[in-house]
Formats: sequence, C-alpha cells, structure tokens
Amino acid sequence: MAGAIARIVAALVGKATQYFHASIISAYLLWRWARTGGAALKAKEHKMPRKLVEDYNHKFISLPSGVNMHYVEAGDSSAPLMVLVHGFPEFWYSWRFQIDHFKDRYRVVVIDQRGYGETSKPPNITDYITTLLAKDVDDLIHGLDSSTNLSSSGYTSAVVIGHDWGGAVAWTHALLYPQSVARLIVCNCPHPAAFNTLLKKSSELVGIQLYMFFYQTPKIPEAAVAADDFEVFLKAGIRNRENFTSEYLEAWKYTFNTLRSAINYYRCAFQYPSNESIPMKCRVKTLIIWGDQDHFLIKEGATLSTQWCDDAILHFIPGSSHWVPQDNPRLVNDHIDNFL
Repeated sequence: MAGAIARIVAALVGKATQYFHASIISAYLLWRWARTGGAALKAKEHKMPRKLVEDYNHKFISLPSGVNMHYVEAGDSSAPLMVLVHGFPEFWYSWRFQIDHFKDRYRVVVIDQRGYGETSKPPNITDYITTLLAKDVDDLIHGLDSSTNLSSSGYTSAVVIGHDWGGAVAWTHALLYPQSVARLIVCNCPHPAAFNTLLKKSSELVGIQLYMFFYQTPKIPEAAVAADDFEVFLKAGIRNRENFTSEYLEAWKYTFNTLRSAINYYRCAFQYPSNESIPMKCRVKTLIIWGDQDHFLIKEGATLSTQWCDDAILHFIPGSSHWVPQDNPRLVNDHIDNFL
C-alpha cells in the first residue's frame, strides 16, 4: 500500500512539474511571438553545408524493423568495425573528430539514430523504446557487408561508442547483445541501473533533469527548442566554442527541421518504460569517459556505473562539458586509443 501511494504521489508531482514548466514556457513563447511580430516562432530555412554532403560517404541500410538508417562511412571496408551512436540533440556529424581520427584503422560507421536526420522517423512514441533502438544497432552490425568476418550476413561484432542518449542505447545494446560488442565506450551517460539508483536518491540529479518532465507535454517543447532559430540549444554548455563552428551550427539547424521524433525519446522513456527483462551486469570491456563540467548529469553517475561492469575503466576529462567528444576530442581520442 505504501509503495502504491508513493507511486501516485510521484506521478502527481511529475504532472504538476510538467504543467508548471509548460505554462511558464508557453507564456514566454507568447511574449516572444508578440514582441517579434511572430518571427521568433517562424521556422527559418537552412541548408546542409556542401562539405558535409561532398566530403563524406553517405549510405543507407534497410533494417529488419523497417527503419531505413542513414549512416556515414569512412575507412577501409576490410578493417574492424567501429559504430558510433549520437545523443540528443545531435546527429552523425557530432562525431566528426572521431571519424577523422579512427578512419585509418577502422571501418568507421556513424549513424543517424531512428527519428534523426535522414533516418526513418516512425510516428509513434512507442517506436522509441530503448530496446528497439539497441536492436537497430545490432541489426546494423550484422547487416553491414563484411569481407573479413566468418558470418556471411555481416559482422559478428564491433567497437560501439555512444554519447548521451547514444550512450544509453550503447549500454542497452551491450547488456542485451554482449556477443556483438568487441569493446564498449560510453561518453557522459551512466549505466541504466546507476541512473535509476541516482534518480531515487539524488535531489541534485532530479533537479537538473526537470526539463524531462516538461518534454512530456505535446508540441510546446518542440516550439520552445526551435524558437528564435534554436537559440536555447546554442547555449547548451559546450565550452570549446572553436569546435562549435558556424558550419556545424548550420548543419545542425538544417538537420533539426523536425524535433518531434527526437523529443519522443524522452516521452517514451517516461510514459512507456521497457518491461523487457534486461541483464544489468555489463560483461563487455568498457571505457567510460566523462566531462566533469556536465550540467545535465552528475559525476556520481560515472563512478557508480563502474560497479555494474565486470571490467571498466573511467576517465574524467577536466574542464569539459557534457559534449565531451566535441569539447576535448584530442584527449577523448587518446583515451579511446589506449583502451583499444
């Protein structure tokens, strides 16, 4: 009985938090609309920079789920496979520094997750359950043509690297399909069990995750993110602004001409948590890289994650934000090199 009451109270607090933030932000959007004569909420046209189209090898693969996945490939097709999985609000080009660094030793495949970029955008919230996203990664690995592996249907395994939501997908993939992961590397995303533990006991983490409650509201979050030409995410905390170039910003704004499917990741996590039984102990050799100036997560999530791994190494990157692969790519790449 006490547990049921606690769940009801938590649900009511969550709804109150959601509606409070939605009302405040709705008022702000209305004010911006009136102040700018509607311009603040009007979508602006952006184009993908030619360099991103012409200087990279763009491909697609049809997955068994029906998702048509866009990815960028670099390196020798006979080299070991490395798959990189982006987070929110990112896309394949967020891994540009890793593409250039690892392409001489690996077949580097950098995906747009479902709902992002040129990959299919299924319409339902339930299409973004984390186990489905993890299955996308596994289907990709085994579906890519391989000239070196014994499996005729594709690769048997890959080095898998994830950041933010891509880290959550990479963790889940390694837990469900450990045989498909040669090595796991996760940047600024805690192990699912560590995250759930901290949500229950850390008021600091709950406080900085309040935006997730707001994201449960229909339509308003999309309008808030896109307002004033995505101004809110241009202030999202990356510290090394030299790596956040105007070219990257233009490509980012072009890619996020639709936000609903990306925000559906958060809606699905809250409204339809996966009831699939997932083994929580990570059996794969794991490297955790963590920018210690993360404003969205707490460092304890990194240290607690190692306790859920058989074999894990943790490196904190001093002075780096949540966006550590872009903030300090040299040090991130060095740690990955040493680990591999």
